[in-house]
Amino acid sequence: MSNIVSRGSDPDPKVKFLSIALAIVLALFWGFLIAGIWWFFNIKENVYEGTTLNWIARFHVIALHLPAGMIFFVIALELFGKVPGFHHIREASTFTLWLTLLGSIVTTILGFLLMEVEEVNGKAMTLHMWTGLGVVGLSVLALIFKLRGHGFVYGITLLASALCVAAAGHYGGAMVHGADYLADHAPGPVKKIILAGLSDGDEESPIADELVEVEVEERNVYSEYIHPILEKSCNECHNENKIKGKLRMDTHDLLMAGSDGSDYPTVVPGDSDESELIVRVTLDKDDDEFMPPKGDGLTADEINLLKLWIDAGAKTDITVSQLGDDPAILTTIAVVEALIAGEEVADIVEEVSWTSVWDGLSPEEQEARLAKLNTEAEQLNFSVMPVSAEDSRLHVNVLNGASEFGDEQLKLLEPVAERVLWLNLAKSQITDEGLDTVSKMRGLEKLHLENTKVTDAGIAKLTPLKELQYLNLYSTEVSNTIFESLKQLPNLRKLYVWQTKVDPDEARRYEESVNLQINTGIDLEKAAEEARAAKAAVEAEEAKKKAEEEAKKKALAEAAAKKKAAEEAAAKKKAAEEAAKKKAAEMAAAEKKAAEEAAKKKALEDAARKKQEADAAAAKAAAAKAAAEAKPAETPLPAAQ
Repeated sequence: MSNIVSRGSDPDPKVKFLSIALAIVLALFWGFLIAGIWWFFNIKENVYEGTTLNWIARFHVIALHLPAGMIFFVIALELFGKVPGFHHIREASTFTLWLTLLGSIVTTILGFLLMEVEEVNGKAMTLHMWTGLGVVGLSVLALIFKLRGHGFVYGITLLASALCVAAAGHYGGAMVHGADYLADHAPGPVKKIILAGLSDGDEESPIADELVEVEVEERNVYSEYIHPILEKSCNECHNENKIKGKLRMDTHDLLMAGSDGSDYPTVVPGDSDESELIVRVTLDKDDDEFMPPKGDGLTADEINLLKLWIDAGAKTDITVSQLGDDPAILTTIAVVEALIAGEEVADIVEEVSWTSVWDGLSPEEQEARLAKLNTEAEQLNFSVMPVSAEDSRLHVNVLNGASEFGDEQLKLLEPVAERVLWLNLAKSQITDEGLDTVSKMRGLEKLHLENTKVTDAGIAKLTPLKELQYLNLYSTEVSNTIFESLKQLPNLRKLYVWQTKVDPDEARRYEESVNLQINTGIDLEKAAEEARAAKAAVEAEEAKKKAEEEAKKKALAEAAAKKKAAEEAAAKKKAAEEAAKKKAAEMAAAEKKAAEEAAKKKALEDAARKKQEADAAAAKAAAAKAAAEAKPAETPLPAAQ
């Protein structure tokens, strides 16, 4: 360390002054920036959750380790610097304090952004925020007192800063792990200190201590089931210490109050479909709005119980008997109770006692219900008849009127639901909603759903049908997900999933794990092999096709290059020929012109020569004439006698 820092000299007063001024300027800049962030997010609607800004703000959990470690390192430097032979290491404390200050400034800015972007508040958040801001303030003071040489006050502020770091870490951990995480196994007095400002540690749970002493029908739905569901899946982010999205769900009043400033009520008593709570927990898991954001989410039974409670009024005094007369409610209650207790759901469901509504009816009422159903069946063109002469239970077949038979028509069977043994809904217009009615047919052994619109969600509603032995899902939209629901049907022996989204390999594995025959329309082992072979063939064909396309592209490219080269050569040859032809033509024209000019010149010369000759002849003739005229006329001699 002595090689890193200077020793044996005090800093220059001017350097001290500039250092103190810089620390104050940094603190003021930090304060204005924090205030600006608060102002910005409180005058404008928050649209930054899930954006890059949100991602940057989450680096708070990384940045916080620098000031947290540095402040305790400064204390170590100061303490060990008092040991003889180590005095020089104290000189590094100023530099380390600067790192602490800069790190705490970055950390608090990122933390403040994270708090505003993700709309987190609550007791723990408030304490975490103020202790974090306190680290910056105390670090500034400690640095100033260090530079000014106020040793005692410097020591006090340094220790206070370290305590703020520890407190900020504790309150931050309380938001992530719960208020009692650090206090869970602590001694009584220490536990109270740790929970100071968060919880007194003595709050009574609204869950009843002795569930078995109260009949199921008389149990309080909110305290024994709804609150535990919310505590398990929702309250980690919506409690007194951590309030995400301005919503608390840890008490009934706050749950009903909903999210502060939201246009969508969390719970609408009497209408679960309009309740934001139900909307969020039933979204697709990949949706950014799905709740809870971590884990597997609520089970179908937990969601169903929440909906039943909301539809019944969402009050704190509602009992199980007030949720409705459907016997399936008791199964839902048993499953949720098992989930809360951490027990095996399948084992609990088998133990649920089911009270028959039909057996409690008078013979006259039973006859009246059957007569009414027969009349309706005749009008809608579907059949209702006893299974056999010895068995008066019902075989219902809607095939003849399938085109007009949907979810509403299926509800006509509810008054005699317990008496239906075989049900054929093939080619009908029913959907997943209609399977709510089917789930009430507790004695159902055979069910045809082929060529209908049912999906995995609808099959999940059939879990109360413990007597079901035969299920036909041919040509529906079901997938491998149904196997999770089918595990709760102990008597199912035959399953038809031909022309569905069920994977043959997965069907074979499930078939081997239970006592069940699954028909996919083809031999499963052969189907698996054929599927693999088909996949390999498709991949090979695609590879071959790709290679052919590449070769074709290459050949086309080469042909194009050759064609281009040939065209360029032809163009050059043509240009050369045209140039030669042009040159020859020019030479011929020049020679012709020269010949014409030579001929013209010769003609002119001939004409001039002839003219000269003519002129000379004329002149000679004129001279001769003149000479003749100048001589006297001579008398001719007489002729000789």
